[in-house]
Amino acid sequence: MRRGAVAVLLALVPVLFVVPLADAEPAQSDLWYLDAMKAVEAQEVSQGEGVTVAVVDTGVDPEHIDLRGRVLEGAVITADGPQPGDTSDRDGHGTAMAGLIAGSDTDSDSLIGIAPEARILPVRIDRDADGTLDQDLVYEGVRWAIDQGAQVVNLSLTGRGQHDDAWKRELIEYALEHDAVIVAAVGNRTPESAEVGEPAAIPGVIAVSGMGKDGEVWSGSLTGDQVVLCAPAEDLPHLRPGGGMRMASGTSAATALVSGTVALIRSAHPDASAAEVVTRLVSTATEAGDSGRDPEYGFGTVDAYAALTTTVSSGEQYPLDLPDAPAVVEIADGDVGGWWLAAPALVAVLAGGAAFLWLMRRSKGGRRMVPAESDA
Repeated sequence: MRRGAVAVLLALVPVLFVVPLADAEPAQSDLWYLDAMKAVEAQEVSQGEGVTVAVVDTGVDPEHIDLRGRVLEGAVITADGPQPGDTSDRDGHGTAMAGLIAGSDTDSDSLIGIAPEARILPVRIDRDADGTLDQDLVYEGVRWAIDQGAQVVNLSLTGRGQHDDAWKRELIEYALEHDAVIVAAVGNRTPESAEVGEPAAIPGVIAVSGMGKDGEVWSGSLTGDQVVLCAPAEDLPHLRPGGGMRMASGTSAATALVSGTVALIRSAHPDASAAEVVTRLVSTATEAGDSGRDPEYGFGTVDAYAALTTTVSSGEQYPLDLPDAPAVVEIADGDVGGWWLAAPALVAVLAGGAAFLWLMRRSKGGRRMVPAESDA
């Protein structure tokens, strides 16, 4: 398998409010996504008990009070393979995703995550000083997580990967052979990103677009024929390492919410195959766009309660297209693409401060993120 440098977005870019949630309980209106997904009703049926969700990301803060007791021992993925060690979060993105999957607001005793009894398996990707990493590390992280028994793999990251079809098919086949479900972000709309990237673009992956508070596709979300489901992405509470919360938007968050919903289903229906789990999601989604599957909402917006309680066929046929059989091709060592975190929208509300806008430039055959200040 070829190796090449790829890039990550080094920091979660939040939508900050004048009074940050780090110093206050989340208002009920901040939990709008729970109502939009009918998660409150679903949590009366299941809270994700017995399910492990792998978060392949920047790590997870195991000591965050709203995640304490839910974070398992994970691994750091390096060029030498998976290594035991410190999987805590230096950036904040992974902790935020874990919170939306399985967090709870201890101060107000309200649930932040979709599946608060699920367990989080942190898979931290090791990076070079300039932020680049090898595409194969992401793949290795997915394989390692599945080997540890993860039933759900959350990939809140995206990029313009150029892996050949054989690699894509191997990834999906490995997951299905081990009865695991892979959920990935379609990515956020920027001047440089206009198309759904991988891994969301890989057939067989649950590709998630973002929904706004108005029930329409969130303006910052990419769309395309690869979209499978749509979930809330705008103004969501994100846990941050060390404690507290902040509000942010992004398809990363939407992806985490779908992964949490998968955990609810797998807990309520422990004998259900990956095929049945995905069938439950797509067949019960609320149609929001054109009739049938469409490029904005996919099969529709996620209805967690319906996905848990509706009777569906227990057939083993996977409901999504799978990668084509691989062709025999030669891959040049220097032919690489980029992956980066599908971090929140680059929109900030700052009192008397400055917003950071991330610009891209080509470097070392991959993509690198460099900050530039602009007035808020």
